[in-house]
Amino acid sequence: MLRTLFAVLLLALGLEAAPPFHTKEGQGPGILFIHGFGGNREVWKEVSAALVRDHTVIRVDLPGSGERPGPALVEGGADFRAIARDLAELVAREGIAPCIVVGHSMGGPIAALAVLEAPERFRGLVLVDSFLTALPVPLVEPILQGLDKDASATLEGFYGSMTAHEAQRDRIVAEALQVPVPVLQAYLKGMIRDPFGSRRTDLKLPVAQFAAGPAESDAIKARARLTQAGLDALSRLRVVPFPKSRHWPMWDEPERFLAELRAFEAGLAIR
Repeated sequence: MLRTLFAVLLLALGLEAAPPFHTKEGQGPGILFIHGFGGNREVWKEVSAALVRDHTVIRVDLPGSGERPGPALVEGGADFRAIARDLAELVAREGIAPCIVVGHSMGGPIAALAVLEAPERFRGLVLVDSFLTALPVPLVEPILQGLDKDASATLEGFYGSMTAHEAQRDRIVAEALQVPVPVLQAYLKGMIRDPFGSRRTDLKLPVAQFAAGPAESDAIKARARLTQAGLDALSRLRVVPFPKSRHWPMWDEPERFLAELRAFEAGLAIR
């Protein structure tokens, strides 16, 4: 009885008490897909449709997306570690461990934290144009303030520089506007804190960064990019460029995205 009352109170406060909402399709080796800021599980719908023939695919709505309760908070920011724990538990509960976990943008650090929570439940980590560090406060602060004044205009400006065309931007903005503004702000505040510290070096599994944009030919600049994204400490990292993409390689280059994901998986089998 007390446990039930506690769960009700958590939901009333907008905290995530229930397991992450998800869809599970297909049969075969497991892949967990995690969307980025302002998105939902439908970001992966097209990719998933091509994989379910020979994989068990789970796509999740992070707390606050898909009309779900918002995330638990730490000092006003989304608690990425709590979300990661829920996802690690989901993998075990749904019987797909050890699986590949794929995180886009903000979903990348959440995916990596899930691996750190239960390394034995994951066999590979794919970061899709993502990062494992804190975002600069001067970059995030104007977006936080703009969301209070005009959420639609702020999101259009934010996504405009990273989308391939207007229709893509409009799709993403429409999805983000379905998320309550306080939840969007909580995730932004979560991204200006580094949840890893020295734990990045504990990511011992193979990692691929599917990086939007052309490859950097200058070795020094390429290394600086990795450092800026918090990826330089990873011992088993491979960077895969998607030169025709802005920030959504799974949409901009879907066939190549699937081919590289399958190639990554094939490489796991021979390690």
